[in-house]
Amino acid sequence: MAEDAGEKTEEASEKRRDEFRERGDVARSRDIISVLILLAAAAYFVVLGPWIWDQFARFTTHFLDLRMHMDFTPESAMSLGTSSLLRMLTILAPLVGMVAFVSVLGNVAQVGLILTTKPLEPDFEKLNFFTRFIPTFFSKSALGNLVGSLLKIGVVAGIIWLTVDSDLPRIRSLATLPLLAAIRFILERSLEILINVTLVLVVISIADYFWSRYTTEEKMKMTRQEVKDESKEQEGNPHVKGQMRKRARDIVNRKMASAVPTADVIVNNPTHLSIALRYRQGVDAAPIVVAKGADHMAMQIRKIAAAHNIPMVENVPLARMLYKHVKVGRIVPSQSYRAVAEVLAYVYRLRAQKPVRRAPMAGTAQVRRLDQANMDQFRRRNGNVG
Repeated sequence: MAEDAGEKTEEASEKRRDEFRERGDVARSRDIISVLILLAAAAYFVVLGPWIWDQFARFTTHFLDLRMHMDFTPESAMSLGTSSLLRMLTILAPLVGMVAFVSVLGNVAQVGLILTTKPLEPDFEKLNFFTRFIPTFFSKSALGNLVGSLLKIGVVAGIIWLTVDSDLPRIRSLATLPLLAAIRFILERSLEILINVTLVLVVISIADYFWSRYTTEEKMKMTRQEVKDESKEQEGNPHVKGQMRKRARDIVNRKMASAVPTADVIVNNPTHLSIALRYRQGVDAAPIVVAKGADHMAMQIRKIAAAHNIPMVENVPLARMLYKHVKVGRIVPSQSYRAVAEVLAYVYRLRAQKPVRRAPMAGTAQVRRLDQANMDQFRRRNGNVG
């Protein structure tokens, strides 16, 4: 049993997940970022290829022309270096911007926006060779990373070889080609290699992401004792208790907001109670309490009822009895059939006189007596009880 208690067999709680996230320890694949950068670079060269080539040709021609016709002095060298740098920055600026954008996008897409300084805090324990470095270096995760890196190196090397193998004769004769033709050939082959490597790394990065999710989930798992300790800690935490109460209120409010509009009438205790009753002939065996509440909850029920033109009546004894003895979703007890019958019969009579109108009884102290015919008709529908 002691061994079982020490094994991490339980799924991580929300609190533990939040702690890992705060530390920046989340499932994330760096390969996906690399692939996005390669895709951005490939798109950059494919879309802007003609413009890049034109800029590069102009730069080369300008540089060689200056080299042939200008006297090199410190001032001229500085001028040439500055103009060359600005021209290269003009060519590379779109690529740098795209790389920065996809890097941020890739991280946010995987783990969302995390703003934390925990990974930047100094931790001298990490410098301990025996307690941190050796266990980390020889861990299952490190072994998996090593195998993955070797696999990627092998794949990239294989793709490069397959791409250039058929062009080896032309590569050997590059020295005999004009400068611009040689540069064009190198750029075209480089772009082809870039696209092929990117397509293969897409598959590898997807596998790496799911592996990262698996290892992170395993790392976050808890022992049974940790689950028990966290549960005890949470039970005594006032903040957590407040959150649980708020969550419970939100759930009740959502259910109430959908249940009250189905009611036929709201029975009120004018001070602090409201009970929503529904009766559908042929569907409900007897009137049902679809919602009830006290104080603030009662006010919410009345607001929803008013918004949906549901009649409201005041009957203090009936409201108290239904609130105390009938749970939401249950039928009213047989001893209250007579009082409920009077309320519903009154509502039906109002509807017959004028459809969809709030009952004018709201604000009175009690329900007026109904004619015997309406009451008897309702009681016959429910098996002559009451």
